[in-house]
Amino acid sequence: MRSLPSSNRIEGLDTVRAVAALSVVFAHLLGPSMPGISRYIFTGHPAVIAFFVVSGFCIHYPYRFRGLQVAPFLAGRFIRIVPPATAAFILAQAMGMRAYNPIDGYILWSVVCEAVYYCLYPLILPISRRIGWPILIAVSVIASYGVAIGLGSDQYGNAMKYGPQLNWVVGLPAWLLGCYLAENLDRLKLPGNVWGWRVATAASASALYWATTNTGAGFYLTMVPFSVLAGCWILAEIRTATDRGPIRSLEKIGAACFSIYLVHAIAAAAVELIVTAPIIVCALSIALVYPFYRWIEKPCHAAARRAKVKMEQLEVRRRFEEGVDFGG
Repeated sequence: MRSLPSSNRIEGLDTVRAVAALSVVFAHLLGPSMPGISRYIFTGHPAVIAFFVVSGFCIHYPYRFRGLQVAPFLAGRFIRIVPPATAAFILAQAMGMRAYNPIDGYILWSVVCEAVYYCLYPLILPISRRIGWPILIAVSVIASYGVAIGLGSDQYGNAMKYGPQLNWVVGLPAWLLGCYLAENLDRLKLPGNVWGWRVATAASASALYWATTNTGAGFYLTMVPFSVLAGCWILAEIRTATDRGPIRSLEKIGAACFSIYLVHAIAAAAVELIVTAPIIVCALSIALVYPFYRWIEKPCHAAARRAKVKMEQLEVRRRFEEGVDFGG
């Protein structure tokens, strides 16, 4: 097995992103038209939980062994996500999609959660170094179930019906689990092979989707334990990509996962003005994501990296100059 990379680039994560993003797309655009139990094959909310685990991993991995410069970090993250999300919101409103909003709608609720996690991370990082990730995760699980059980959910057992003030609390254990995986990537052992974890994760996600619409075991109760399974799958994908190389086609799709997640429903609304066959709507909607990725998300991603690096360099220079002045 090849050693894990020392850089911040971890192969295999874009494969997870691609599968999760496509699962959301298919759940929204194909699932309702599929017959019987087959409509539960593709899942939306479990895929978002996998996104949260990946997000926590990616945020923490570069800072496992070094300090965090808060201003550059936050600037980079918000330049990365806010302009694309804002552009998608404007497009959705232009299409008359009032349910596409960050308050009580779909899609953007998870982006709001991500923004909260970014703001909390500068506090979480030093706390984790004092008390450890397991205790942090345990506290977050208690808080998550406190909200979920205390407030209940809707008839579908959704885990994102608590508004921007509390949705992030319910998803926080998954995000912190991603941080834990990043911290312990070199030490964690995982039995079995990647296909076993892929099948187990997909089958569990489908079973939990069925359960949330047919039983009292809604997503608001099941997503915390599912995040552990998703974490194992993610770890298996990383190990496999490190050993055998990544799945290049999925890695390319995964690079555009944020655009796919943000825009697929908007694109579908536009396509359905012309054609209504679900498979055609789905295919054309995915194709229409590319211009958004190419002209909006990708430039924002590059701008975020430049801003972060520039601000870090300025901070280093400022500290150096202050040190020189003090020494003089």
